[in-house]
Amino acid sequence: MSKPQSALPYLEEALQIVRTQQDRLREAIVTCNIGTARAQTQQEREAEIAFREALTLFKEVQSRQGEANALNGLGGLLARRGDGRAAAEAHAEAVRIAQEIEDLEVELDALLHLGQVQADLGELPAALTTLQRALTLAGEAEHKKTVSDTHRALSQVYRQAGDFERALHHHELYHDAERALFNEESDKKTRELSARFDVERARHEAEVERVQREAAETARGQAEALVSERTRELEQAQVEIVTRLAVAAEYRDDLTGEHTWRVGHVSALIARELGLPEEDVSLLRIAARLHDVGKIGIPDAILLKPGRFTPEEFERMKAHPFIGAHILSGGQSRLLRMAEEIALSHHERWDGTGYPLGKRGRSIPITGRIVAVADVFDALTSERPYKKAWAHQEALEELRRGAGSQFDPEVVEAGLRVFTRRDFAALMRPEGTPPPPTLRAVLATEAWPPVISPAP
Repeated sequence: MSKPQSALPYLEEALQIVRTQQDRLREAIVTCNIGTARAQTQQEREAEIAFREALTLFKEVQSRQGEANALNGLGGLLARRGDGRAAAEAHAEAVRIAQEIEDLEVELDALLHLGQVQADLGELPAALTTLQRALTLAGEAEHKKTVSDTHRALSQVYRQAGDFERALHHHELYHDAERALFNEESDKKTRELSARFDVERARHEAEVERVQREAAETARGQAEALVSERTRELEQAQVEIVTRLAVAAEYRDDLTGEHTWRVGHVSALIARELGLPEEDVSLLRIAARLHDVGKIGIPDAILLKPGRFTPEEFERMKAHPFIGAHILSGGQSRLLRMAEEIALSHHERWDGTGYPLGKRGRSIPITGRIVAVADVFDALTSERPYKKAWAHQEALEELRRGAGSQFDPEVVEAGLRVFTRRDFAALMRPEGTPPPPTLRAVLATEAWPPVISPAP
């Protein structure tokens, strides 16, 4: 889950258990994973000790695959530390072992990192040979992530060699592969999360019906307590599902994936400034993240278009509030009902010229009016492929100009009080908690070094 610091205590406990059981293979695996976690948390000295210890253990139990993985992890660590020659030797040995045991995954990982290290050492012909080998193998195996990463590495090597035509060629292929991979992963995640969302909703309804039947056979007070407890547990599960669904929708047109997080957080700050009950503030922090979930149903050709929409395209885009409300409809919890309300109303305008229903003034739900201000402020101050980020003061002036026409004046005033606080930047990272990891960061983490699992 891209939380190596949180993983370390569990890995250390697992290491003590396998040592007690004298299971040398699993001891090697856990030790290697500890090296991975320590490398990701910049504990380079401890990481190197773990990788070298894992390498010794893998050799002892004659696990060639384990040796190659430990060498790849060690090589990556040495490269980051600037010891390119030692890193190249480690990756080259991993390649040799992977070829010997015919492990394509390990070989591809080792070849990619060996080529990058060779380029850093100035050995450009060797780097090109290594990376071309990786590209051929990855293409034959339809290993799309490695194809994308290898095109990027080849682009950098050709640029370093002064061959800008080939560098541009591979750079374009890298972007094509990355976009295809991105869309494929996004669509897959959307389908999976939508299915999980429907399953959780069905389970919740079935569970409530079952408990209600039990209520006829047991004391009313006991049954009501049980319904409340089960409902709370299922709503907690729904929080995770809807949050992940929001991130999946946002990844369609925001590579950072942070927009939904910020809109939810800022909406909660404005709601608290307006004096809403704390329970509503907490629900809004999560529900607001689903404001654009309907974008799942908008084609990429429209959603990702860098220029102005045609009238027909804009009409298609205006359908996303209806799509979002439909996805969230039928929910039993306050969270889902609030999320549905926000998805449908956050593009309505105070003067009645918004969409999709043309509501005006206080007929627009307060949650939609709050999210409208938070969404526009974040959109203005965020950089996108088709625009630069506005300055903080410029965004504030735009909100003031929209008060009374686009926005509820009272909500704008509350928003301005939040955005002009001296500790606004700190408020956006409560208790030092960062926003969710980006898709790009997750993919980069998974690429090197791999986490090893014991064979079934």
